[in-house]
Amino acid sequence: MNNALKIIVLSLLVTSTKAQIVKPLSTDVLSATRVNFNKNLLKLDSFDIDHLPPSVYLFSREGKHEINIGGVTVLTDEKEIIGIKDMELSEESLKNISDRLKVLDKLQKAYSEAANEEYRSGKRNKNNIVLYDRRFFAILRGMRATLRDFKKMYVANQNDKTKTISVAAMRNPNIDWKFYSQLIEAEHEKILALTK
Repeated sequence: MNNALKIIVLSLLVTSTKAQIVKPLSTDVLSATRVNFNKNLLKLDSFDIDHLPPSVYLFSREGKHEINIGGVTVLTDEKEIIGIKDMELSEESLKNISDRLKVLDKLQKAYSEAANEEYRSGKRNKNNIVLYDRRFFAILRGMRATLRDFKKMYVANQNDKTKTISVAAMRNPNIDWKFYSQLIEAEHEKILALTK
């Protein structure tokens, strides 16, 4: 039954790439969608540009959502992380974990888009596609690891102040900060272009 549900969700993701919003969404669904696309690509040695895996944000989406990542359910409302299910978080802890997850979310979407753009380009570079796919999967693993570490820290019997300090001291996932800076610069340029 569970596999049937996953297959249905995956088929919805693949067939409705233009919708860009699919419920429910998790790192597992995003990962499985790209893995299945890659497997089909290897089998068929061709692809349909209209059926590329969708590049979607997990957290920065309109409406209320519950996103399951490695057994931890993150609650969002209007593009903001508002909490983690079954955990009472201080405002500072929520901001800290939210900031980390938002960076990772921005990166996973950017790597997915970069791989898709490479598929769409006339001069397709397979090395770039492999690089972007690997980084996409690494970011999803980083999200899972971040929330797994957070959950372990949270369930340890600590007081609120110690929990807040522990969250602030959590190690950052290994990410390409140069690529992230380029994303931020591109966003700022778009905003400036819109305001002129």
